[in-house]
Amino acid sequence: MGRGALIARPLAVVAAVALALGAAPSRAAAQAGDATAGKAVYERRCAGCHGEKGDGKGPAADLLVPKPRDFTMGLYKIRTTANKVPTDQDLFRIITDGMPGTSMPAWAVLTERERWNVLAYIKTFAGEKLKEAPKKVELPKDVPSSEASIKRGKEMFEAIECHKCHGTDGRGDGPSRAELKDEWGNPIAPANLTKRWTFRGGASRTEVATRLANGVLGTPMPAFLDSVEKPEDIWHLTNFIQSLGPDSPHYATLVTVTAVTGAIPDDPNAEFWKKLTPNNIPLMGQVIVDPRNFNPAIDLVAVRAAYNDQAIVFHLTWDDPTQSADEPAKKLFADAIALQFPPQITAGPERPYFLMGDGSDAVYLLRWENGKGVSEASANGPGKIAAIAGGEARGNAVFTNGQYRLVITRPLVSKDATRPTFTPAVFVPVAFQAWDGGAGETGTRMSVTSWYYLRLEEPQSNRRFVIPPVVAILTLAAMLVVVRIAKGRA
Repeated sequence: MGRGALIARPLAVVAAVALALGAAPSRAAAQAGDATAGKAVYERRCAGCHGEKGDGKGPAADLLVPKPRDFTMGLYKIRTTANKVPTDQDLFRIITDGMPGTSMPAWAVLTERERWNVLAYIKTFAGEKLKEAPKKVELPKDVPSSEASIKRGKEMFEAIECHKCHGTDGRGDGPSRAELKDEWGNPIAPANLTKRWTFRGGASRTEVATRLANGVLGTPMPAFLDSVEKPEDIWHLTNFIQSLGPDSPHYATLVTVTAVTGAIPDDPNAEFWKKLTPNNIPLMGQVIVDPRNFNPAIDLVAVRAAYNDQAIVFHLTWDDPTQSADEPAKKLFADAIALQFPPQITAGPERPYFLMGDGSDAVYLLRWENGKGVSEASANGPGKIAAIAGGEARGNAVFTNGQYRLVITRPLVSKDATRPTFTPAVFVPVAFQAWDGGAGETGTRMSVTSWYYLRLEEPQSNRRFVIPPVVAILTLAAMLVVVRIAKGRA
């Protein structure tokens, strides 16, 4: 629920804080929900997206993907019941926690009584559809995660054709993706199973197993409890899904550039890059200038970087379910990503405007575009981008199973004042922009970050390898001298 996409995510942050401070829901409060009082809460907080009639057709609905829930159908995605009717606790939790990856924020900012009241009012939209008593789902006996369990889960993932929607590696890039629609005929994307922190309805083992057993109502996701070979396969499948990615993105606050002495590979799949810790940077939709991007497709880029005495090299990884090139007639555009820097690195907090600079201060863009490669540009705003002649940057990209891996190499020292020079131990402002062309993103319809900082590690002197053994040898020599002197005196 929400007033619209512009306030949904900020409210989610406020609500998360409120939830951490608030009390857990009680059964007594659930029985005390007042639909009349809830109507006022709904009209103030929820109707903007879900509509006055609860049909999901509020004034903000056209801007949102996925679409707001139509309460008149009585179909709820997240439930712990074996039948279609969720428990009041299920609905209360959705209101309280929100739905990650959508514009539905956590509403813990409301009092507990207000949340129970609005729940009571929301249920009135469905009429008799929610009159049946909820029936708790019975999960099979838990099977702890293990190498054998994960292997079995992978077999089931393929056997019951989860990969057709979610993709081979679980990134939501399966061949059926383009055909999927919800109960109302709206296109719907399969979940990216590698990002557990975006799971709607929770990411714990029990929560995942419950959704596998139950299915997700209103979507193409069916119930699998009767489809697996044995009931315990639900847990094997759960364990496999949880093995596909971390439980948290562990966002970075600083991009570290590793100092190396030898050549830096330009192969995105080289073992060299796998050994470096990624700096995970979150991206948000650009909603400042038209056309805005209320539903960004790219929400994270993993940045690895290294430098030697000649060049600085960036390795970027991000998920994209389709590899896209320019096809404007089909409203498809080239996938792209850009790193942004001030043209000159100066001391002090002053930086150009983060959205590609402005008329007073330009920015330097190091940009890769599918089909065109890497280019260098100067920008005085999103609509004033000019290519820099004589660019020396180069890039190499691969796309596999819904993921791009890209290496961009650029000389360490700039050729002129339009390009920055990278110096060890200096904090360099950096920002990122990304475009999923297959989702219609181009121009200002993009994902962005504000300014972060990048720092090149100082090269480590060989003295650290020489001094310890020298000290050891001198210490041993001194000890031998002392022993000889002592023997001579004896």
